[in-house]
Amino acid sequence: MDFAYIADILPDILEGLGTTVSLFLWSIVLSTILGLVLALLRLSPVTPFRWFAGFYAWLVRGVPLLLIMFYVFFAFPELGESLLLSPYWAAVISLSLWTASYQAESIRSGILSIDQGQFEAAEALGMSRARTMRRIVLPQSVRIIVPPFIGNAINTMKQTSLATVITVPEMTLLTQRIISRDFKALEPLLALALIYLALTTLLVFAQQGLERAFRLKV
Repeated sequence: MDFAYIADILPDILEGLGTTVSLFLWSIVLSTILGLVLALLRLSPVTPFRWFAGFYAWLVRGVPLLLIMFYVFFAFPELGESLLLSPYWAAVISLSLWTASYQAESIRSGILSIDQGQFEAAEALGMSRARTMRRIVLPQSVRIIVPPFIGNAINTMKQTSLATVITVPEMTLLTQRIISRDFKALEPLLALALIYLALTTLLVFAQQGLERAFRLKV
């Protein structure tokens, strides 16, 4: 193990850190919004809405993320030039669509954990379903959502490495270039693994902090 070599190549790998983190942040924001919409559709009294959300979850969770990424980047442009995306945004959209299917289930489980009596009490007070969700249900369900939500976020962070297959210059692609250049794999892959471990550890700490904030056991 050549630790001096690791120190030399670490700055080259870290050049892709910003891209990796931005992929993650965009994906989490967009997937959370889409996941909330899908969760509410799954709980909707309108049957077609429930079917659509259920079909989406079944389809996206049953297809590998790598295949989704290939479809968004390579196949979608065949449907029209307006669907031609840069590698970066193709990766963001793919990660968002994939993560949303899991976040939707986390959000839905949090909503279902709220006692039905609270819905009935809100209805008796004349509150609309939307206001009940916004003012009563969602604030309480956040405590239940946090652990699976962060778990999904950790998976998304690791899955950003797949963006290398569509030439997004994140850390994994830069590591592959170093391996091709120097014909050494042990040290570059170890350095990359430690960086990802550090990033996911930060997310674990964030989860613990949120759980303490909501007075949940770690």
